[in-house]
Amino acid sequence: MEGEGKKLKPIRYGPFEILEKIGTNAFRLNLPPYMQIYSVVNVENLKLYEPPVIFEEEATIQIPSVDDLALEYMNVLQEDVILDRNVRSSKRDGVEYLKVGRKGMHPGKARWMEIGKVRELYPYLLTK
Repeated sequence: MEGEGKKLKPIRYGPFEILEKIGTNAFRLNLPPYMQIYSVVNVENLKLYEPPVIFEEEATIQIPSVDDLALEYMNVLQEDVILDRNVRSSKRDGVEYLKVGRKGMHPGKARWMEIGKVRELYPYLLTK
């Protein structure tokens, strides 16, 4: 997408196979696992795929690649790690929270925990 207003242009992916009809206005699609989205889609968000009748060599069709769809947290963590720190203030004082990512999970699924709980469960993370 080039030119002005590219943020406003709808992004379309596909075509995808329809696996089943759910209710009166939803379908379950056969989506690739790297998309990491729910596979049931409302009919209003679907558009019928129409292959091009005439292929023009001059017209370039921009198809998104897997890298375009892959988010930065698609790779799994190689070890337990602290991803972020945050101090939340309370009436008495600030409480420090740590975002802990576990080995083998995606960073997007990391959990915020109080520093005391991290000391109890993962003391080796605080000694690094």
